[in-house]
Amino acid sequence: MLTDKQEKMLKFIKEFRDKNGYIPSVREICKGLNLSSTASVKKMLDRLEAKGVIRKNPQQARSIEILDDFFDNKGLPVLGKVVAGYPVISEENIIEYIDITKFNNRERFFFLKVFGDSMIEKRIFEDDYILVELTKEILNGEIGVFRLNGEVTVKTYINKEEYIILRSENRSYEDIVVTNNDDFEIIGKVVYVIRSLI
Repeated sequence: MLTDKQEKMLKFIKEFRDKNGYIPSVREICKGLNLSSTASVKKMLDRLEAKGVIRKNPQQARSIEILDDFFDNKGLPVLGKVVAGYPVISEENIIEYIDITKFNNRERFFFLKVFGDSMIEKRIFEDDYILVELTKEILNGEIGVFRLNGEVTVKTYINKEEYIILRSENRSYEDIVVTNNDDFEIIGKVVYVIRSLI
């Protein structure tokens, strides 16, 4: 665990690095944090290194390396993959983190990475990240993530009262009809899509 001062220093180093493309010097850290003593900065850097958060090279200037990118671990988790085709079991292993501050509530939101092409007519493509809000309340026509007979999929939700349809948004796929005999659960609804164009 980091103290408030240690976390503040680590945050400053990371933000300086991200903005300038290089690590701040000890004097720049002093100036940025309004500290008068370079010795106190060096001592705190030593403590951060002892806690395994950073690594320093005393033979080289601006050599601080943030290990495991501490602040990335405060983003939203990507929990494996979800199929946008025929549903398959989703392995809920965190594979990376994405930081979107306005949605940074782990008890309410998380990301899934899409696999498959059954939602392309709603502009959800393979390898997109969908932000899911955990909720059991979903309206007709909304896109959601569902667990059906132990398998997880993303589809458009249609409630016909006597049964539920999980609609594919790709004419190559048939709708999935959910009956009372199925083990069905609404996990949440899709509220955001991120696509990498690189």
